[in-house]
Amino acid sequence: MHALTEAELLGFVELQVGSLAVQVPIRAAGPAPDATAPLPLASFATDGDACAILVRGDASSALVERAVREAAQEAVRHLSRKLLN
Repeated sequence: MHALTEAELLGFVELQVGSLAVQVPIRAAGPAPDATAPLPLASFATDGDACAILVRGDASSALVERAVREAAQEAVRHLSRKLLN
């Protein structure tokens, strides 16, 4: 999933994982593949040691901002398991 390293960087979100402050990049997601199920507006993704929140659509819209918050919660759960265990 090269989108994690080559997609347009939109910014970062700093997440508190235990006593660690972790910066997770927010990147523009590539075009959606032809699929019958709709993709979420934002999702947390990993590829090896790389991770990012991928955003589909206008990053300034309220719906996308809410989806980014939900993806950030998923990121905290993932990073907690990875970094604190």
